[in-house]
Amino acid sequence: MKIFDRYFIAFIFLGLYQNFHGQDVFPEMNVKFISSTISIDGYDSEKVWKLADSTYINWRYFPDNENNFENKTQLKILYDDSNIYLMCKAYSISNKYVIPSLKWDFSGRAADKINFVFDTFSDGNIAYMFGSNMAGVKSDILVSNGGVGTPRSDLNRTWDSKFEVEGQVFDGFYTIEMKIPLSTMNFPKGVDSWRFNFFRIDPSENQKTSWSKIPQQFRDYNLAFMGKINFEKPLGKSNAKISVIPFINSISISNFEEDFKNEEISIGSDIKVPIGNGLMLDLTYNPDFSQAEVDDEIVNLRRFEIKLPEKRQFFLQNSDIFSNYGAVRTIAPFFTRRIGLARDPNGNLIENDIIGGIRLSGKISNGLKIGLLSMLTNDDISNEVPSNLNTVLSLNQKVFNRSAIKFLFINRETTKDYDFVDKNDKFNRLLGLEYDLNSVDNVWNGRFFTYNSFSPLKKENGFSGGVRVKRETREQEISFEYSYLGDDFRSDLGILRRVGISKFCPFYAYKIYPSTKKINFFRFAYYHWLWFKLKSSTQNIHENNSLIMISANYKNQSSIEFRFFNSNEFLPNNFDPTGINPESPLLGGNTYQSRFIQLGYNSDPSRRFYYSTSHNYGKFYNGRKYTFDNNLFLRFEPNLIASLKLNYDIISLDHLAKKSHLWLVGPKFDFSFSKKLFWATLIQFNSQSENLGINSRLQWRFTGLSNLFLVYNDNYLVQENQQLSPRVRSINLKISYWF
Repeated sequence: MKIFDRYFIAFIFLGLYQNFHGQDVFPEMNVKFISSTISIDGYDSEKVWKLADSTYINWRYFPDNENNFENKTQLKILYDDSNIYLMCKAYSISNKYVIPSLKWDFSGRAADKINFVFDTFSDGNIAYMFGSNMAGVKSDILVSNGGVGTPRSDLNRTWDSKFEVEGQVFDGFYTIEMKIPLSTMNFPKGVDSWRFNFFRIDPSENQKTSWSKIPQQFRDYNLAFMGKINFEKPLGKSNAKISVIPFINSISISNFEEDFKNEEISIGSDIKVPIGNGLMLDLTYNPDFSQAEVDDEIVNLRRFEIKLPEKRQFFLQNSDIFSNYGAVRTIAPFFTRRIGLARDPNGNLIENDIIGGIRLSGKISNGLKIGLLSMLTNDDISNEVPSNLNTVLSLNQKVFNRSAIKFLFINRETTKDYDFVDKNDKFNRLLGLEYDLNSVDNVWNGRFFTYNSFSPLKKENGFSGGVRVKRETREQEISFEYSYLGDDFRSDLGILRRVGISKFCPFYAYKIYPSTKKINFFRFAYYHWLWFKLKSSTQNIHENNSLIMISANYKNQSSIEFRFFNSNEFLPNNFDPTGINPESPLLGGNTYQSRFIQLGYNSDPSRRFYYSTSHNYGKFYNGRKYTFDNNLFLRFEPNLIASLKLNYDIISLDHLAKKSHLWLVGPKFDFSFSKKLFWATLIQFNSQSENLGINSRLQWRFTGLSNLFLVYNDNYLVQENQQLSPRVRSINLKISYWF
C-alpha cells in the first residue's frame, strides 16, 4: 500500500501546481434580458435581435490554430424567464452544404454544423451541447469527464430534450435560430454567468472554428477552454418539470430452435422527478428496451470478451457518474450492460428481465455529484438465473479546479436462497476510491485508484489498485499506467479480463507539422504493455506486447497509418483463436508469438462516398493470419446514408489441417424521410457465430419526445452447406408518450 500512498501524494502536489498555473484569457459576452416573444423561424426579423450584443468566432481549430480565416460566424444570445434564444449567422463563400441526414443527433464529423456548449455549473466537468445546421436538424448531447477522453466515453448522444430550432439559407450565409427552455438544463439558483463556447464545422473550407481558442491536440468539445456569457440579471430556478413516460409494447416471438411461439402485450413506465436545481430522480417499472439499436457484430480473435456500448435510454443520462472509473482494457468496476443480461448453464448469454429500479443522479452542490442506482432483476429458474438486487453508489467531489476525488460502492446480491447458486456467489461487493487529475490547461491528466472486493469467502485477496498519468502538448504525448489486480478480486457488475496480475504500460507519441498545403501532421507513436505476476512459481510474464504506429493526417481529414505489432502471449488454458474450431484449440501452458504489419487508410469524410480500409498480415500464434477490413459509406443527402461493413480473416494455424475463413458482412440503410420519421435496416452475417441477422426499425417521433417504434428482428443459423435455418424471429410495436 505504501507505493500507492506515494503516488497519491505526488498526484495531489501535481494537481496543486497545475490548478494554480496560469491560463489564457478567454472571451466574454453579455446577454440581455427580454420580455417580448421571439418566433423560431430562422429569421432575425424581431426588433429585439437588433438590440442584442453580438460576438464572432475568433479562432480556427482545424487544421491549425489561427485567427485569420474565411467564413466568419456571428452569434447573438437573448433570454427571458423561461428560455434562452440564439441567432447564429454562418457566412460562406460556397453554397454547397453537407447535410448527411435529417435524423435527430446526426453525426457532424464532416457535415455543416454549429454546436453551442453550456457549462451551467462552470466547473469544467459536465456541459450541455446543442447543435444544428441550415436545415434545422436537432442535436442535443451531454458532455462529461471534462471532454478529455474519446467521443464514445464523453458524449451521450441518446440524451434528448425539448427545444426548438429552425434554419434558413441565404446568398452567402445561412442562419440557425434556437430556443432552449431553461427547464431542460440544471444550474445553480441565482447564478449570473455560465461558461460557454460554440464551434463550427465547415466542410467547404475543410476547417473547424471556435469562439474560445482550443489547442489542436484536444477535442473541440473540451471543457477546459471556454469563454463566458454574463446574464443581465441573475437566473432563477431551472424549474425542470416532472415527466411521466408510459409505454405499451406488443410483441410476437417465434423461436424455431426451441419450437415455441409467444405473443404478449406489456405495459411499463418511466418517471423523471427533478429535485432542486441539480438532481434528477428516475423511476422505472417493467422497462422494455426492444426499441434500442441492435449491437454491431464483431469478429473476436481474442480470449477476452468485448465491451459493447450501452444503448438503453434509462442507463445513459448522467452515466459518467457511474462509468468513469477504473482503467481502460484493465478494469471497469461497473458496466450497466451487466444488468439485464445473464448466462444459462451452458454459458450462453440470455436476457434477464428487469422488474424495476430507481436512479438518483446529478449535483448536490456545485462541487459534489451523486449517483445512486438500484435495479431489481427477475429470476429465471429454468435457466438457473437468480433474482438479484443490483445497487451502485457513486460520489464525486471536485477539488482544486477540475480534479476530483471519487467514491464507489457496488453490491450485487441474490434476493433469496437458490439451490443452483453456490454459496460463494450469493453476493459480491466492492468499495473504491479514486483521485482524478485534470489540470486547468488540460496538459496533465491522470488517475489513482484503489478498490477492494468482498464475497462470502473468508480469506481472499480482493485488493486492486493502479495509477495512470498523461502529459499532452501540441507536439508530444507521454503517459504510463501501472495496475494490480488481486487473486480473488471480483466485480460481478463490471468487466475484468484478468485477475491476480499486474500491468505496466508506457506510451509516447510525437507530432510534426510540416509547411505543406495537404498534410496537417505526421505522428510517430510507440505503445508497450506488459502483463506480469509479481510472484509466481510457474510463469511471470503473461503478455509482452509492443506497437509502433506511423501516420499522416491530411487537411481534408483523410489519413493513412502504418502499424507494426509484436506480441508474446502466455496461454494459461486451451484456446481457439478462430472461434470455430473448439475441438482443436491451442494448448495452454505455452507462450505464443504474434507479429504483423498493418496499413490503413481513411478517406475524406466530407465526400458523398467515403471509406476506411486496412490490411494486416503476419505471424499469428503458431501460424499466419491475413485480415482485410472495409467500411464503405454513400450519402444521398439529406435522406439516406447507405453503408457496408466488409471484413475478412483467413487464418492458417499449424495444428489445423484446413485454413479458417471468417467473414463479417453488414450492409445498413438509414433513411430519414423527415425530421420526425426515420427507418433504419441493418443486415449482418458473421461466419464466426454462424448467424445471419436482420434488424429493421421504423421510428416516428410524432410529437415532442414521444415515439412510435415498429421493430422487426430475424436471425438465421448459417450451416456449412450455406443453407439457412431460422432461429428467432420477432416483431414488436411500441408506443411511448412523454407527459
